[in-house]
Amino acid sequence: MNLLNPSRLLDKHRDELGRNLLIVNPMADSLASVLNQDGKQLTLVSHDFLISRQLTQSGFEVHFGCQPQLDKLAAIDAAVLYLPSTKPLAKQLMQWLASVLPQHTPTYIVGDNKGGIKSALKQMGEFYENASKYASGAHCQLLFGLSQRISTPALAASSTTISTPQGSLNLAGLPGVFSEGSLDHGTRLLLEHLPPLSGRILDFGCGAGIIGASIKQAHPDTDVEMLDINAFALECSQATLQANGLQAKVYASDGFSEVEGKFDFIISNPPFHHVGKQTLDTTERFIANAKLHLKPGGTLLFVANHHLPYGEAMNKAFGRVNLLAQDNKFKLYFDQNRS
Repeated sequence: MNLLNPSRLLDKHRDELGRNLLIVNPMADSLASVLNQDGKQLTLVSHDFLISRQLTQSGFEVHFGCQPQLDKLAAIDAAVLYLPSTKPLAKQLMQWLASVLPQHTPTYIVGDNKGGIKSALKQMGEFYENASKYASGAHCQLLFGLSQRISTPALAASSTTISTPQGSLNLAGLPGVFSEGSLDHGTRLLLEHLPPLSGRILDFGCGAGIIGASIKQAHPDTDVEMLDINAFALECSQATLQANGLQAKVYASDGFSEVEGKFDFIISNPPFHHVGKQTLDTTERFIANAKLHLKPGGTLLFVANHHLPYGEAMNKAFGRVNLLAQDNKFKLYFDQNRS
């Protein structure tokens, strides 16, 4: 039984939760299987496509999205929310969950002591009656409250106009989305060194949509695709495109899992965090698989923090390590599929 700490605390109190459970933002562990084997009926909601895909492969039905449509919630005994690490996203999910639940549904929020749960009780009290600390253990806390009848939070992206090397761009922002409301240093370095672009282009890990939208803005004849595992990022990228009168294909994918065909360019500021924790695995798999999805002569271009050790992965995939540019914070990796 592989349970992360928040799930260990929930498992300890599973007999108190009821039989029919709505679980929002589940973790990548085996708690769903444990609860299912215990006879519980689960409704699962996730904005993380990687976790959604893993749970689906384990036989569960998962509602993926920012605010998915849910049926039959009148039969729910209780709801459980795994607290996300960012406060704006936590507030968004708390409010949305309360808005879809029948009034006074028992609701539990669980989180790691280092992940914001200690300050979440006040925030919970905005949307749930009798909000209180229910239990603690495994370096986590479990909060409890009764859902209030409130309105669904608007999923309207904020908009900021930023300056990019390709020109002025209206950038959308949503809670928990990378590059929300600003042009980060690494992406600026990448955009400053874009080669002449044409053909089919993939923006891998699109975040708020800066890279894909900037490319489409400067090269309207290109065929741009944008992917991410985060439903809020996908919603944000669509909003960025719309705010600039642009069109591109935007879709969820766990790495290259949903990608079809090959590209002339794969361009990225790839993520090195997942659910709040640093991981090199995503980018290392990205590098290995990128070559397989490049046309002959196709180009891979991505930026990464200076300290991240991606040279070995580049050497393994392409047989060399090429840097197009670098500064004291970032490196811009570049290579072509010469096979």
